[in-house]
Amino acid sequence: MKDEYEVGYGKPPKATRFGARPQPNRSSRPRLAKEAAVDVAAAINRPITITRNGTSVRMHPHEAMMHGLAKNALRGKLRAMKEFFSECKKAGLLDSPPVRQTTGVLTIPNHIPLELAARLVKLAGPPPWDDELYDHCKAEYQRDCAIIETLAEQEKARRDGTAR
Repeated sequence: MKDEYEVGYGKPPKATRFGARPQPNRSSRPRLAKEAAVDVAAAINRPITITRNGTSVRMHPHEAMMHGLAKNALRGKLRAMKEFFSECKKAGLLDSPPVRQTTGVLTIPNHIPLELAARLVKLAGPPPWDDELYDHCKAEYQRDCAIIETLAEQEKARRDGTAR
């Protein structure tokens, strides 16, 4: 009875059977890349969306990790505390800030004008100063002094002209 029918279960019509029609030339097709290489740096730096207090927030993955570590550290998990402080130390957050002199007496060489010294202290701190910075500031100071002197002369000439 199996040999009597030509179409049925396991016997598709002859016109549609595999190999009955001409197959495409697969050798001329370009092969697809198996998988594109994953750019790990881009994946790490891409912002992610997290839910915080019921709202969606986009933030850097490192920031999200730090929030999670802080949350677990506050719950009393020692490993999270250790990792959190380790990350803070890497970022330099636990280093004490440099001590700046807030009061005291500065000794400045006599040949340096007070205004120039004040500018140098504001830019680079107390002496000794870098020679390049000193030369740059001195040239700027001399240029400003020349402009001020010119303006003073113009004002004096204007006054003398209106007083007569």
